Amino acid sequence: MDFTPAVLNEAAVSAGRLELVEWRWPDMIDFIKSEDEMMVEMSMPPYATDAAAEFPEIAPGRHCFMGTMFIRYPGVTVHGRGEGGHIRVIRLVLSDKVARRILRRQPRPSLAFLQSLLDIRSSTLRALFRMAHRELTQNIDPSADALDALARLIAIEVERLFAWAPAARQGGRLTGWQYNRIRDRLAAGGALPTARELAALCGISARHLHRQFMALTGTSLARYVEHYWVERARGMLADRDQPIKNIAFASGFTHANSFARAFRRATGISPQKYRQQCSAAKPGQPAEPRTAHP
Repeated sequence: MDFTPAVLNEAAVSAGRLELVEWRWPDMIDFIKSEDEMMVEMSMPPYATDAAAEFPEIAPGRHCFMGTMFIRYPGVTVHGRGEGGHIRVIRLVLSDKVARRILRRQPRPSLAFLQSLLDIRSSTLRALFRMAHRELTQNIDPSADALDALARLIAIEVERLFAWAPAARQGGRLTGWQYNRIRDRLAAGGALPTARELAALCGISARHLHRQFMALTGTSLARYVEHYWVERARGMLADRDQPIKNIAFASGFTHANSFARAFRRATGISPQKYRQQCSAAKPGQPAEPRTAHP
């Protein structure tokens, strides 16, 4: 199968080149490929897809999720399988100079790190790519300076991604990219995530996640997750039109009573009392209940 994409738009930038490309594959795709150049890629909706992937020369049969934003480490073979069809991707092909600078941060990447590169959960990178896509497809007055600045920012974020992992691992702490995955999952809302779910996102066991999260943040994973959801609930409680039961469900709790207990542990007062304080506070002076833990 020919893997060469059609190039829809492109622009030379100081960090390499930005490209908007597309493929029209059969309904199902099965590919084995390695890249000579370092690329940071993001699938663009509605022409986006994901796949299952493995590194056949490193860990055959150890499949992982390949999401809509990914980096393929140069020279490392990836075997992927997933839905095909019409796929459109915006990508930054990094110059040799920039790629060498980034890659020296991880000259011998672990399997876990390579797998993490296939499913990058960075809201910052997504925002930068969206802005680059908008600028790259402008029909009137596109800005070369804006594209160059966005590409440099993308390269900086990728270098941070590569730099954080080894430093955090040496200290036995959660890595930067793993911590960001937990934050992104919490920001996505929905039911309270389990430790097993968060560990799977980080590519480690739940036991290692608990220990490494404590080493990084100084607090337990369970308390951190609970506190994060409670902080979100505080803003909703200021709106008296929302029943507390609904706020509990929107905050990821399955029962209003468990939400009330968690809220009291985090703030020292009940949700109902906090709402009363919000109502009594003067305009511009939000309630400030005591916090049970940082």
